[in-house]
Parts: sequence; structure tokens; C-alpha cells
Amino acid sequence: MSILNDLIGTFNSAVESVTETYNTVSTSSFSNRAIQVNGQTIWITKLLSEGGFSQVYLAENRQKELFAVKAIRCRLDKEAAKTAIREALITDRFQQKGIIQIIDVCMVKEQDGNKTLYIIMPFYKRGNLQDMIEKNFIGGTHISERELLLLFKQICTSIQILAKYTNKRGERIPYAHRDIKPANILLSDDGTMPVLMDFGSAKPARIYIENKKSAIVEQDDAAEHCSMPYRAPELFSVEPDSLLTEKVDIWSLGCTLFAVAYGTSPFEMTINQQGGTLPLAILNRQFSFPYNQQHYSKEFQNFISWMLTTDPDRRPSIDHVLLALDKLMNKTPS
Repeated sequence: MSILNDLIGTFNSAVESVTETYNTVSTSSFSNRAIQVNGQTIWITKLLSEGGFSQVYLAENRQKELFAVKAIRCRLDKEAAKTAIREALITDRFQQKGIIQIIDVCMVKEQDGNKTLYIIMPFYKRGNLQDMIEKNFIGGTHISERELLLLFKQICTSIQILAKYTNKRGERIPYAHRDIKPANILLSDDGTMPVLMDFGSAKPARIYIENKKSAIVEQDDAAEHCSMPYRAPELFSVEPDSLLTEKVDIWSLGCTLFAVAYGTSPFEMTINQQGGTLPLAILNRQFSFPYNQQHYSKEFQNFISWMLTTDPDRRPSIDHVLLALDKLMNKTPS
């Protein structure tokens, strides 16, 4: 992937050396615009989703092949461009089964002087797990426990890849995704393979919090990049002289499994039923399973509760989660 290799170099030269194509379409409306991506023209046809820092569009090339294109607006400052490039580099670092693949990237200079980083990825017509949750709610259906556990095992395997990352020098540097949620897990076209996406929040997992200042910085970063209903409690109240680890993802996995099974995240369910605020519900571990439901076993619920252990030192590792998952699946009828 030559364009990414170019971006790895010194940042100032990278920003100046990437494509600077001036677009004739208003930057407030990306639909029906064409962009040049390393010699290939692709046409953006419609908006698929929009987040706080980016938009994802459906696009096609001359051969009518479909792509998902993530557009990250970098404004005028180089720091924003650096952050966007960093997301592409981290995503490229984990190009394995179950993790979103990068087909290409390019930086485009807009008429207003801002730059937009385009990340071109495969398009998955089934959408994401959040789409599946909403479809099940509308249809009054549910996914079976065994089928859900099979999907969840593959998600956990992708998280294990991040947690066991080793660089080219042989140094182990665990990564955390830090924004695991149903909307960030796509489904393959046959519906059997979950694909982890959106690495804008991902970073090396183990962060020592030296003092109050660094605690505030890390807490603010989590507030900006980690979705609140799925955010681990230690990211709401970061303590000086503490260590953040990859176990923040275990909490998010527990919330995600709960949401796919029961239609919403555990702590959103709590405040919908009892009132209050999400941060307090999460910090107090205030949640319960739906009463009188027959679809999921007590062992399944205990498995979720285990991942939602407030103390990260007592929360299971991804290896322990996978071991427990295998045991649970052996007890679950086909």
C-alpha cells in the first residue's frame, strides 16, 4: 500500500506530498461527486452514516463495484490531518480477517483550503450489528444464543489480534480499540462474519496515568472518542497513578453482547427504566437483565456480567473470555 507508506514518513512532507485535487462540488454536499484515488475515479453516491469527525459514503467505480468511503475532514490545521492519517495507519496495521480492510487512501485539498482524507474500504450490504438490532426489534425477532455466541467469538478473536500486537522489532504493544459497539461491527454479505471497523479511537492500550493533569487529558480524550453507553468505568473517572489497559475493550464487549441480545446497551436500558444518568449508572454498575425473557440462558447472562466487572484488575482478559466462551458454546444446543 504505497500511499500509506508515503504517509508514514515525516508528517510535514507527507501532508504536502499527497494528492491535492481541487473539487468542483460544494464541500457541504459530497453526493454525486467524483474523486481521483491514485489514478482511479470513484463516484460518491449517497451518505451512509455520519459521526462527530467523519462521514461514510457509498461509492462506485466505472465497473460499478461498490465501496464504502470514509471522509475525514481535516480543516486547516495540520494536527487534524495528522490524526486522520494516524487512523488510516492504525487500521492498515491490523489487516487480518475480521478487521476492516483498507483498499486505498488519498488526501484531497478542497476549494476552501481544507484537506479531506478518504479511506476506501469494502462495502458490506448487510450493514452493521446496530442495523441488525433495529431490524430484529421491528420484526419482533431475535438471534439464537448459539448463533450470537458464534458471531461474538469472531469479534473477540479480532480484539485478541489487537491485544497481542507485536511490532517489527518483536516488541509486544497491546492495542485497544476503545470504541467497540454494534455500530462499529459490520456483517459480511452472507451474515456469518463480523468485521470490526472505525479505528479512530484505537491506540496502544497500556497508558500509565502519572498525575492529575494526565488523568484529565485521558478522560477528555475518552469523552471525545469513546461512545458513552459502551465506555468502561475507568475511562469516566481516570485516577492518577493508575494504569489503563486493553481491558477497557472487555467492558465494551460485554455491553455489545447485551445490546445484540436485548436490543439496547445495559446501562441505557437502566436509565430508560429507572431514570438517572449514564455515567452514574455505569460507575455504579447499575444494570439488570430483562425480566421473563426465555431466549437466553442464565449462563449466557452470567458470562455478560463477568465481562462487566467494574474493577479492571478483576475483569477477565480477552484470552479468558475466549476460553469461557468455548465452554459456554459447548453447553449451548445447536
